[in-house]
Amino acid sequence: MIFNIAITDDSSKDAEALSEIITEYSALNGIEADIEYYDSAEKLLVDYAPLKYTVIFMDIFMVGINGIEAAKSIKAHDRNATIVFLTTSTDFMPDAFSLHAYDYIAKPISKERVFKLMDDISLAKTEDSVSLPIIQNGTELRIRYNDILSVRSNGHYLIIIDKSMTEHKTRMTFSAVSDILSTDSRFLAINRGMLVNMDYITSFSDGICQLNDTVLLPLNIKKHKELERTYTNYMFSKIRSNMNRSES
Repeated sequence: MIFNIAITDDSSKDAEALSEIITEYSALNGIEADIEYYDSAEKLLVDYAPLKYTVIFMDIFMVGINGIEAAKSIKAHDRNATIVFLTTSTDFMPDAFSLHAYDYIAKPISKERVFKLMDDISLAKTEDSVSLPIIQNGTELRIRYNDILSVRSNGHYLIIIDKSMTEHKTRMTFSAVSDILSTDSRFLAINRGMLVNMDYITSFSDGICQLNDTVLLPLNIKKHKELERTYTNYMFSKIRSNMNRSES
């Protein structure tokens, strides 16, 4: 497993300490870590490209663009970027988690805390590799659960939209795919023959479920409140999980 890691911190001392801990973790766990260091958010943003890094460690308090603003910019182009905030204060924790940050580490950084975080990220990356096998034009294709936005029936076909907005058409039945994906807590049936990945929901409004601000799907009107409650509980569960990691 290769981890491409960015450390963005205007304190070279803190960045070096974190880099040494990650290097030690990698050596002990057989992971190759390619670490890049940026001493400002501006330099990171100039060099950044979606999917470039496995994880981004981001100091919040920096001269110029702070970590929160830099994370907003990154998330605007790479919604699934894994960002871990570094800080000397917990005052910005609500802002951090509103951006769906993966975690939040208080300075001074402890080896035990970083080791636990790296264990969690390694497990999450392994889980994200789980994929759905489909047959498209006579060829087997695998789509990672993490990449699926929505699944909907369309006549004799299923239309699966992935995070790159590519449509995949297959003759598999909706019930067969739904039975597979419903074992994963991310997926929610919002209407007859429609399944969405809650990680990509941006709003429920006027009977419409919006995904990534672009895909619009109708909600089951009779179950609107129940569906919205399920989504809210899912997001709170994610936030609590992140907070528990921060406290451990």
